[in-house]
Amino acid sequence: MTEESLDARVALIQSNRTWSPLDDVAKAVSVASETERRLYVEQRSGLYRWSLAHAGGGYPLLRVAARFLGVDYHRIYVGFRTLPDGTAIICDDPGSVEEPDEWALLDVPTAVDPVAAAELIASAIKIGSGRT
Repeated sequence: MTEESLDARVALIQSNRTWSPLDDVAKAVSVASETERRLYVEQRSGLYRWSLAHAGGGYPLLRVAARFLGVDYHRIYVGFRTLPDGTAIICDDPGSVEEPDEWALLDVPTAVDPVAAAELIASAIKIGSGRT
């Protein structure tokens, strides 16, 4: 992975930390869907965040994040929290979680473009499958 490509991935993962417009999160979900099949999305006050997700806990989530960024997993640290169903998602400070209005786990069967990702996110959030 080139430095430019790494910078692009790091920029995409920022919408995991900050509440962002749907288009920004959909772009990140689209890129993540190239290799990942389970992703997390949440919405609050019309803004969204996303995360890589893994049912196996923090260590597998670290490996997934490293794969997404294209770096060795020894080079990064990934904070995480655990959803009620046991799925681990990226979280900077598990002790201070900004609660969403709605959240959902997405099962993405194949890579999706940003438009399809936006539709998938909006549909999942509308259903409210993960209301907290």
